[in-house]
Amino acid sequence: MRLHIPDGLMAPEVSVLGYLIAFIVVALSVAKLRKAADDSAIPFMAILAAGIFVAQMINFPVLGGTSGHLLGAALATVLLGPFAGIVVMTVILIIQCLVFTDGGLLALGMNVLNMAVVGCLISWVVYRPISRKSEKAAVVAAAWTSVFFAAVLATVELVISYDMSGGSYGISALIAIPSMLGYHALIGIGEAAITGSIFVFLSKVAPETLRMRIGRKEAST
Repeated sequence: MRLHIPDGLMAPEVSVLGYLIAFIVVALSVAKLRKAADDSAIPFMAILAAGIFVAQMINFPVLGGTSGHLLGAALATVLLGPFAGIVVMTVILIIQCLVFTDGGLLALGMNVLNMAVVGCLISWVVYRPISRKSEKAAVVAAAWTSVFFAAVLATVELVISYDMSGGSYGISALIAIPSMLGYHALIGIGEAAITGSIFVFLSKVAPETLRMRIGRKEAST
Protein backbone atom coordinates (compact mmCIF):
# COMPACT_ATOMS: atom_id res chain seq x y z
CA MET A 1 0.00 0.00 0.00
CA ARG A 2 1.38 3.38 -1.05
CA LEU A 3 1.28 6.86 0.44
CA HIS A 4 0.07 8.31 -2.87
CA ILE A 5 -3.69 7.94 -2.45
CA PRO A 6 -5.67 7.34 -5.68
CA ASP A 7 -9.11 8.74 -6.42
CA GLY A 8 -12.09 6.75 -5.21
CA LEU A 9 -10.44 5.37 -2.09
CA MET A 10 -11.22 8.08 0.45
CA ALA A 11 -14.73 9.17 1.46
CA PRO A 12 -15.62 12.48 -0.24
CA GLU A 13 -15.97 14.24 3.13
CA VAL A 14 -12.45 13.17 4.11
CA SER A 15 -11.04 14.33 0.77
CA VAL A 16 -12.69 17.75 1.13
CA LEU A 17 -11.34 18.13 4.65
CA GLY A 18 -7.87 17.19 3.42
CA TYR A 19 -8.02 19.87 0.72
CA LEU A 20 -9.18 22.46 3.25
CA ILE A 21 -6.44 21.77 5.81
CA ALA A 22 -3.72 21.42 3.18
CA PHE A 23 -4.75 24.68 1.48
CA ILE A 24 -4.67 26.61 4.75
CA VAL A 25 -1.25 25.28 5.80
CA VAL A 26 0.32 25.71 2.35
CA ALA A 27 -1.05 29.26 2.09
CA LEU A 28 0.40 30.10 5.51
CA SER A 29 3.73 28.57 4.47
CA VAL A 30 3.83 30.67 1.30
CA ALA A 31 3.03 33.80 3.33
CA LYS A 32 5.81 32.93 5.78
CA LEU A 33 8.28 32.46 2.92
CA ARG A 34 7.45 35.83 1.42
CA LYS A 35 8.57 37.44 4.65
CA ALA A 36 11.62 35.26 5.37
CA ALA A 37 13.05 34.26 2.00
CA ASP A 38 15.32 36.30 -0.23
CA ASP A 39 15.81 35.94 -3.96
CA SER A 40 18.91 33.77 -3.54
CA ALA A 41 16.85 31.02 -1.90
CA ILE A 42 14.48 30.53 -4.84
CA PRO A 43 16.98 28.83 -7.20
CA PHE A 44 18.07 26.48 -4.42
CA MET A 45 14.44 25.56 -3.72
CA ALA A 46 13.91 24.79 -7.41
CA ILE A 47 17.10 22.71 -7.63
CA LEU A 48 16.19 20.77 -4.49
CA ALA A 49 12.65 20.15 -5.74
CA ALA A 50 14.02 18.81 -9.02
CA GLY A 51 16.55 16.65 -7.16
CA ILE A 52 13.92 15.14 -4.86
CA PHE A 53 11.61 14.57 -7.82
CA VAL A 54 14.30 12.64 -9.69
CA ALA A 55 15.37 10.73 -6.57
CA GLN A 56 11.79 9.58 -6.07
CA MET A 57 12.04 7.71 -9.37
CA ILE A 58 14.64 5.36 -7.86
CA ASN A 59 12.97 2.45 -6.07
CA PHE A 60 14.55 0.19 -3.47
CA PRO A 61 13.32 -3.33 -2.55
CA VAL A 62 11.44 -3.87 0.70
CA LEU A 63 9.81 -7.30 1.07
CA GLY A 64 7.95 -9.80 -1.06
CA GLY A 65 8.73 -8.08 -4.35
CA THR A 66 7.46 -4.72 -3.13
CA SER A 67 9.54 -1.56 -3.25
CA GLY A 68 9.69 1.94 -1.83
CA HIS A 69 11.19 5.26 -2.87
CA LEU A 70 12.47 8.43 -1.28
CA LEU A 71 9.78 10.73 0.09
CA GLY A 72 12.13 13.69 0.59
CA ALA A 73 10.13 15.64 3.18
CA ALA A 74 12.84 15.38 5.82
CA LEU A 75 15.59 16.34 3.37
CA ALA A 76 13.65 19.40 2.19
CA THR A 77 12.92 20.40 5.77
CA VAL A 78 16.47 19.99 7.03
CA LEU A 79 17.94 21.98 4.14
CA LEU A 80 15.24 24.64 3.73
CA GLY A 81 13.21 24.73 6.92
CA PRO A 82 9.63 23.47 7.45
CA PHE A 83 7.73 26.17 5.55
CA ALA A 84 9.88 26.03 2.43
CA GLY A 85 9.88 22.23 2.72
CA ILE A 86 6.08 22.19 2.65
CA VAL A 87 6.01 24.39 -0.46
CA VAL A 88 8.64 22.30 -2.26
CA MET A 89 6.90 19.02 -1.45
CA THR A 90 3.53 20.45 -2.50
CA VAL A 91 4.90 21.46 -5.90
CA ILE A 92 6.37 17.99 -6.37
CA LEU A 93 3.09 16.28 -5.47
CA ILE A 94 1.08 18.55 -7.79
CA ILE A 95 3.39 17.74 -10.72
CA GLN A 96 3.27 14.03 -9.93
CA CYS A 97 -0.52 14.15 -9.86
CA LEU A 98 -1.14 16.27 -12.96
CA VAL A 99 1.66 15.02 -15.20
CA PHE A 100 2.33 11.45 -14.08
CA THR A 101 -1.10 10.61 -12.53
CA ASP A 102 0.71 9.52 -9.36
CA GLY A 103 -2.03 10.05 -6.79
CA GLY A 104 -5.55 11.13 -7.65
CA LEU A 105 -6.67 14.70 -8.31
CA LEU A 106 -9.55 14.45 -5.84
CA ALA A 107 -7.14 12.94 -3.32
CA LEU A 108 -4.44 15.56 -3.91
CA GLY A 109 -5.40 17.44 -0.76
CA MET A 110 -4.93 14.31 1.33
CA ASN A 111 -1.59 13.56 -0.32
CA VAL A 112 -0.34 17.09 0.30
CA LEU A 113 -1.57 16.94 3.89
CA ASN A 114 0.05 13.57 4.60
CA MET A 115 3.34 13.85 2.76
CA ALA A 116 4.05 17.58 2.50
CA VAL A 117 2.44 19.10 5.58
CA VAL A 118 2.75 16.29 8.12
CA GLY A 119 5.94 14.92 6.57
CA CYS A 120 7.74 18.26 6.88
CA LEU A 121 6.31 19.39 10.20
CA ILE A 122 7.02 16.11 12.00
CA SER A 123 10.51 16.11 10.47
CA TRP A 124 11.14 19.54 11.99
CA VAL A 125 9.74 18.52 15.40
CA VAL A 126 12.06 15.49 15.51
CA TYR A 127 15.09 17.14 13.92
CA ARG A 128 15.39 20.28 16.05
CA PRO A 129 16.01 18.77 19.53
CA ILE A 130 18.18 15.88 18.33
CA SER A 131 20.32 18.13 16.11
CA ARG A 132 21.66 19.91 19.19
CA LYS A 133 23.56 16.73 20.03
CA SER A 134 24.05 15.07 16.62
CA GLU A 135 22.88 16.54 13.34
CA LYS A 136 23.43 13.30 11.43
CA ALA A 137 21.35 11.32 13.92
CA ALA A 138 18.69 14.02 13.77
CA VAL A 139 18.46 13.76 9.98
CA VAL A 140 18.13 9.98 10.08
CA ALA A 141 15.49 10.09 12.84
CA ALA A 142 13.53 12.82 11.06
CA ALA A 143 13.56 10.89 7.77
CA TRP A 144 12.20 7.68 9.28
CA THR A 145 9.58 9.52 11.32
CA SER A 146 8.37 11.53 8.32
CA VAL A 147 7.49 8.38 6.41
CA PHE A 148 5.98 6.53 9.35
CA PHE A 149 3.81 9.40 10.56
CA ALA A 150 2.59 10.13 7.03
CA ALA A 151 1.57 6.46 6.90
CA VAL A 152 -0.12 6.73 10.30
CA LEU A 153 -2.23 9.67 9.14
CA ALA A 154 -3.09 7.94 5.86
CA THR A 155 -4.15 4.86 7.83
CA VAL A 156 -6.41 6.94 10.08
CA GLU A 157 -7.99 8.52 7.00
CA LEU A 158 -8.56 5.12 5.39
CA VAL A 159 -10.16 3.70 8.53
CA ILE A 160 -12.39 6.77 9.06
CA SER A 161 -13.47 6.63 5.41
CA TYR A 162 -14.31 2.94 5.77
CA ASP A 163 -16.29 3.38 8.98
CA MET A 164 -18.24 6.48 7.98
CA SER A 165 -19.19 5.04 4.57
CA GLY A 166 -20.10 1.57 5.79
CA GLY A 167 -17.29 0.04 3.77
CA SER A 168 -17.95 1.87 0.48
CA TYR A 169 -14.68 3.79 0.83
CA GLY A 170 -11.42 3.32 2.67
CA ILE A 171 -10.02 0.14 4.17
CA SER A 172 -10.90 -1.63 7.39
CA ALA A 173 -8.61 -1.18 10.38
CA LEU A 174 -7.78 -4.90 10.47
CA ILE A 175 -6.21 -4.59 7.01
CA ALA A 176 -5.00 -0.98 6.92
CA ILE A 177 -3.09 -0.88 10.22
CA PRO A 178 -0.76 -3.87 9.78
CA SER A 179 -0.24 -3.41 6.05
CA MET A 180 0.31 0.37 5.99
CA LEU A 181 2.29 0.72 9.19
CA GLY A 182 4.36 -2.43 8.84
CA TYR A 183 5.20 -1.70 5.22
CA HIS A 184 6.13 1.93 5.81
CA ALA A 185 8.14 1.19 8.93
CA LEU A 186 10.46 -0.69 6.57
CA ILE A 187 10.28 1.97 3.86
CA GLY A 188 11.23 4.49 6.55
CA ILE A 189 14.51 2.64 7.05
CA GLY A 190 15.33 3.11 3.37
CA GLU A 191 14.25 6.75 3.61
CA ALA A 192 16.53 7.28 6.60
CA ALA A 193 19.50 5.60 4.89
CA ILE A 194 19.12 7.60 1.67
CA THR A 195 18.47 10.93 3.39
CA GLY A 196 21.35 10.40 5.81
CA SER A 197 23.69 9.53 2.94
CA ILE A 198 22.67 12.61 0.97
CA PHE A 199 23.19 14.79 4.03
CA VAL A 200 26.68 13.37 4.66
CA PHE A 201 27.55 13.78 0.97
CA LEU A 202 26.42 17.41 0.92
CA SER A 203 28.29 18.16 4.14
CA LYS A 204 31.51 17.06 2.42
CA VAL A 205 31.16 18.38 -1.12
CA ALA A 206 28.81 21.35 -0.67
CA PRO A 207 28.62 22.35 3.00
CA GLU A 208 27.18 25.73 2.05
CA THR A 209 23.90 23.99 1.13
CA LEU A 210 23.47 23.06 4.79
CA ARG A 211 23.36 26.75 5.65
CA MET A 212 20.70 27.69 3.10
CA ARG A 213 17.79 27.16 5.48
CA ILE A 214 15.27 29.96 5.08
CA GLY A 215 14.75 31.89 8.30
CA ARG A 216 17.63 30.02 9.90
CA LYS A 217 18.27 32.68 12.54
CA GLU A 218 14.61 32.86 13.50
CA ALA A 219 14.27 29.08 13.59
CA SER A 220 17.23 28.61 15.87
CA THR A 221 15.93 30.94 18.54
